[in-house]
Amino acid sequence: MKKILSLCFLAYLPLLAQSPDYYQSAQELTGEELRNELHEIIKAHNEFSYSSTKNILRLADEDPDNENNVILVYKGNSISKDDFSTNMQQDFWNREHVWVKSQGGFTGDETYGALGAYSDAHNLKPCDASINTARGTKDFDNGGTQNTEATDCYSTTTTWEPRDEVKGDVARIIFYMATRYMGDPGEPSLNVVDYINNSSDPLMGKLSTLLEWNEQDPVDAFERRRNQVIFNWQQNRNPFIDYPELANLIWAEDSTNPIVFTSVELQNNAPSETESQDVFAQIFSDVNTPIQSVTLKWATSWADLYNSPSENIIQMTEGDVSWAATIPALPEGTDVKYQITASADGLQNTFYGNYVVALNPFEGTITSIQDVQGTGDYSPFDGLNISTKGVVTAVLGDDFYMQDGEGPRSGMYVYTSPVIPSIGDSVIVTGEVSEFQWEDPTPEKMTELAYPDQVYVLNSNNPIPNPIDITTGGLANEDYEGMLVRVTDVTATYATFNFDDYGQWRVNDGTGECNIHNTQEGYEYPAEVGEYISSITGVSTYLFGEWKISLRMEDDVDGGSDLSGPSIIETTVINETTIAVFFSENVEISSAENPANYSISNNIIVESASRHPFQWTRVNLTTSFHVSGNYEVIASNVMDEAGNLSSGAQGSYSVLGLEENSNPHVTLYPNPSNGTFFIEGLERNEAIEIVDILGKTLYQNTTSEEKLELNLKLNNGLYFVKHLGSKTPFIIK
Repeated sequence: MKKILSLCFLAYLPLLAQSPDYYQSAQELTGEELRNELHEIIKAHNEFSYSSTKNILRLADEDPDNENNVILVYKGNSISKDDFSTNMQQDFWNREHVWVKSQGGFTGDETYGALGAYSDAHNLKPCDASINTARGTKDFDNGGTQNTEATDCYSTTTTWEPRDEVKGDVARIIFYMATRYMGDPGEPSLNVVDYINNSSDPLMGKLSTLLEWNEQDPVDAFERRRNQVIFNWQQNRNPFIDYPELANLIWAEDSTNPIVFTSVELQNNAPSETESQDVFAQIFSDVNTPIQSVTLKWATSWADLYNSPSENIIQMTEGDVSWAATIPALPEGTDVKYQITASADGLQNTFYGNYVVALNPFEGTITSIQDVQGTGDYSPFDGLNISTKGVVTAVLGDDFYMQDGEGPRSGMYVYTSPVIPSIGDSVIVTGEVSEFQWEDPTPEKMTELAYPDQVYVLNSNNPIPNPIDITTGGLANEDYEGMLVRVTDVTATYATFNFDDYGQWRVNDGTGECNIHNTQEGYEYPAEVGEYISSITGVSTYLFGEWKISLRMEDDVDGGSDLSGPSIIETTVINETTIAVFFSENVEISSAENPANYSISNNIIVESASRHPFQWTRVNLTTSFHVSGNYEVIASNVMDEAGNLSSGAQGSYSVLGLEENSNPHVTLYPNPSNGTFFIEGLERNEAIEIVDILGKTLYQNTTSEEKLELNLKLNNGLYFVKHLGSKTPFIIK
């Protein structure tokens, strides 16, 4: 390799180096014009499947002191690249969407596809599974309670403050997302706002805090390297890492609202169900007209907040130092959401907050879930009021599932809960046991706690039980009802989605079909008939007369691919003895690196093969020397991750085999080059051109001087500078 480099005129970009031409069109712009132009520069990027983003992060967030580990964004610790969570395992890592996917609409469904914003690696960071859950959908701001696990992070019910070392990293990711995704066809329209959003609106705050973090935590070597690694994959950059000052040029004016909430205080952070809640807001106005109106709205969910009935809308009264309003007493455990809107001189600002009505200490007998389920088709407690305890394994809208172990009959379905817990919460549920029949005469019924009287959340971030591995033909079993289950090595046999199918599709591992339930409240996977999927995890449930696995999140479906072997989609010449073969899907390493599985026409010998360490669709072939001509490569017996073999996959390429014919009076330096180089010894009015190894002309011009300076944006590779005229013929590699 060193010998080749010494011969080549090479455009080798250093870690941060990006041709000035990349941002040329954005120079001297500010505000929305600058944001729009940056959008045009970065919007066209290579898209990868969400599954493959694990491999991008393994390289992009690699521990500089240990190439086998990644750095977790919020905890800051180093963890093995191989410890990727497939089922919310504690102390494993998964992918954190820094811009929350639910606050952008890019949830992996067909609305915006499984690519684009959903799998944009600039927005993804390795994160401890439990900390990912703790951050949830919170916006970014300073303050709150210290996280017990990520001790450098703080949170309130609506905000998340990361550790100091990544505050700037987080801010610049948010700025990137608000610039990359601006409502192009098929893409979300994201915006940064100077308040806490906490809704499904495609907004993220808090702008003024993010601008402060951008200044407080400057770009470091780790972040610059990450930007370059992702650029190597996606072919687009985060401009706010290359030039952090761009954020102020776009948003600094928007961050100063003349109406400011200097403080919002609650009389009681956790009132009892017999206590009302007094809310006090101190508000400053920097406009000509003082504060004219302050309104408080409250509800029991963020969605209901926007449609609050009139009795839930309160005009706050002005006191000596603050505005005040009272929210009435509410049942224990109620998660109260509220919004304060202040108006003056045609302007307004809004504050969002919430609190939870305290739970009474539980007094009573706990019946195990196994005892509630019993040993037969019906619960022995059917029609009776009981209290049971477990760890939440799935949350689907107003319903959730919980388990108190991993043994048979340890799962329970809770229907229409008054309190919506989170996965990993330990809960006590009190209510009447019933068998959900749905007019079904068969004995298989769904044991449930419907409309429970009380749901007590004892604590959070508990490990959830491991899923039980079952066969697709073995799903119809009361032992698994309401439990986490997993099927592996399955093929989709039915995937026509319509209302009559209840969002279902079917898979088979050879033991019989089972239903997979796409849930709007959980996850919807766009399966295709014939698709191979390595594993599916979800909760076993009996609804609408059928057993099914209900999906909770995107990581429940892993490793989907087609049933055919990998095909060759592109072949690229690196140099005279190296070509890169790009397959249609990830290839298994042992078969990919067997040189006997490749043949090249014109008696070219494949000496060795090497799969790219992270781009597993790419294999580099080291070959005997190529001369000028057209070539065909055939790959046989190269295996994909599902075990499917290629059968004569074909690709073609051409090589421009030019012999050097340098005029001793013409010199090129430096060589290799980073893109800027000089050619001396030319005669005036001589035409020169630069071509790549495929013979494509990249530059052509007529010289007016004996010395020519060029600054070109080129990828790494081998190029020829040539003139074949009558005066000074030359060819230089």
